[in-house]
Amino acid sequence: MNVPNQFIEMKSINKLGTGKVTAHKLCVFFNYLHEKHSKDYQNATNNNVLKFIDYLIYGDVTELRIQNPQNSIAHSTLVGYVSSITDFYRWLDQNYGSEMTFYEVDKKVKPQSYLYGQIYNYKHTRIINHILPDTKGSREYIKWYTVEEKSILLRNFLTLRDMAVFMLTLEGFRIDEVLSMQLRDYNGLDRLIQPSRSKRKQSATANQTNRLRTIRISEETATILNQYLFEERTFAENKSLEVSDDIFINLRGATIGKPLEYHNYLRILKKCAKRSGLDSKKIRTHSGRSTKVMEILEDNALNPEDTKSDIEIMRYFGWLSMESITSYMNYNSEILANAAYKRTVGAKDD
Repeated sequence: MNVPNQFIEMKSINKLGTGKVTAHKLCVFFNYLHEKHSKDYQNATNNNVLKFIDYLIYGDVTELRIQNPQNSIAHSTLVGYVSSITDFYRWLDQNYGSEMTFYEVDKKVKPQSYLYGQIYNYKHTRIINHILPDTKGSREYIKWYTVEEKSILLRNFLTLRDMAVFMLTLEGFRIDEVLSMQLRDYNGLDRLIQPSRSKRKQSATANQTNRLRTIRISEETATILNQYLFEERTFAENKSLEVSDDIFINLRGATIGKPLEYHNYLRILKKCAKRSGLDSKKIRTHSGRSTKVMEILEDNALNPEDTKSDIEIMRYFGWLSMESITSYMNYNSEILANAAYKRTVGAKDD
């Protein structure tokens, strides 16, 4: 299947695992179309996708093979199937198109809704949420580190490199941004640093200007980072004979000198949490950034005369809109609650 395989190859560019998962889900869908409807992917309709959703949830009702409720499909898995299918048809529509025509009874369909657009524009996830609510709930994480938690984690890293990565996330960087940092983008004297990639998107090639934000990091972070560069990184680079522009590299083993990857660092962070007496299952790499957001907001509340503007905050975290801050906020912050009280009724009490 040359056309679907082109899509799988595209999905595998950033991460091979993504391509594998997508291929599996599309294979299940294609087999369903062939076995139950004698169709291939080019002739699928919205109705086929909806029946496929029913098939995954309930089993094959026509042949009385009903799903055991204890083995029912998870909400997240079902959404993953729909995402893979709709992403595929969106890509297919943009790259190939088709001669097939969809019909809807008693409803006028806009021209752009013909062909594959009826599949990828249809809100299948609304159907899923109505039939199969997400009863599993969201996973519980430590979203904001306390001062004590930050301190104990920093004491339990085994290398300066791992400590430096963690401290840079506490400066507000995403983990992908930290792991993309290049030597040429770090000014150790002035403590200025910038990533070369954000959300897996490359900012610039070697011959272009890096347009991502530059941040002045704390003296404590710069000290640990400089120490890592002069000691551990220099030793690993000399031993491996690998010349790399990446700041963070592997320090030992068969991949010594190669760039440090996300999954390797996540494993290191969880082991550090376990040594620290924290629940490693509640540890994630994004909590340092959330913690920095709350530190700035609480500092604004405590020191209104030095309040950072929305533009400054947006620039600091690399946001296009202040709406992005909502997912990082701790609405149970006592500092923010007290500050809000003083701005409203507190002054009257005084």
